[in-house]
Amino acid sequence: MDKQTGAIAFRFNEPHVNSVAQIWSVGWDEQHSSLYNWSGTERKDQGKYIFQYTLSGAGEISIDGKIHSLKPGHAFIVSSPSNYHYYLPKGSSKWEFIYLTLYGEEAKRCWEYVRTSESQVVRFHPESAPVKLVKKMYDDAKERKITNAYQGSSIAYHFITELYLYLSTNDKLMNDWSEGIISAVLFARNYYQEEIGAEEMAEASKLSKYHFSRLFKQETGVTPIQYLTNIRLQKAIELLEHTKYSVDEVAQLVGYKNANYLNKITRKLTGKSPGQLRQSNED
Repeated sequence: MDKQTGAIAFRFNEPHVNSVAQIWSVGWDEQHSSLYNWSGTERKDQGKYIFQYTLSGAGEISIDGKIHSLKPGHAFIVSSPSNYHYYLPKGSSKWEFIYLTLYGEEAKRCWEYVRTSESQVVRFHPESAPVKLVKKMYDDAKERKITNAYQGSSIAYHFITELYLYLSTNDKLMNDWSEGIISAVLFARNYYQEEIGAEEMAEASKLSKYHFSRLFKQETGVTPIQYLTNIRLQKAIELLEHTKYSVDEVAQLVGYKNANYLNKITRKLTGKSPGQLRQSNED
């Protein structure tokens, strides 16, 4: 199952806007080579602030000589230049991640807060606002929806405020989940549009199918299939409300074979057909 990866850079020329907060780049990447590494003392992009979140696999970062493992659900926040070095470690065959690079006075102020609160490596719930926002930025950037400095600055500032909020409250639910369950949840959220089910989620968790199912229900409160169905339903409703895709196209975009199956799911869980869900948003 291939996930589309890529990087989008922004070079806006409005200094009065950029000086507040601005996007430098956003991307989705997957690395398999130990040659992949970045040093914060050698980078040329000065005055930049990087947020990088692990989706699957594992990476590693050294900050001021201290090594941190970057497993699914972990993010690091660093500034350039500074004493950090991140890379694909020898024990990992893959590192998949999303990242966002910002600059501007508000980004710098947020970085100072991160540094003084010692929050440079943080565990983020996959449903947390900062993670969802970076994914949305990436999707919007790929679709060329971020077209000017004012949009970029607004989005950058929005991310900064969400990051402040998250770091100040620190999602407690994530702290209660085991690494295997986090990996399965991230897998489901990244690949819900593919033909996956509980068995593939168990494989992503690296747990036996029986142990995985029991532990997943214990930690999340729902079964793996219920969790996956909820993701697909949420995405289907978003597409029905905000796009003009046909019901059959929506079904396929969220991992169902046809409109009939999607119809069964929406009627069972919401009491409405896909057409009724779309119509209720238009009223």
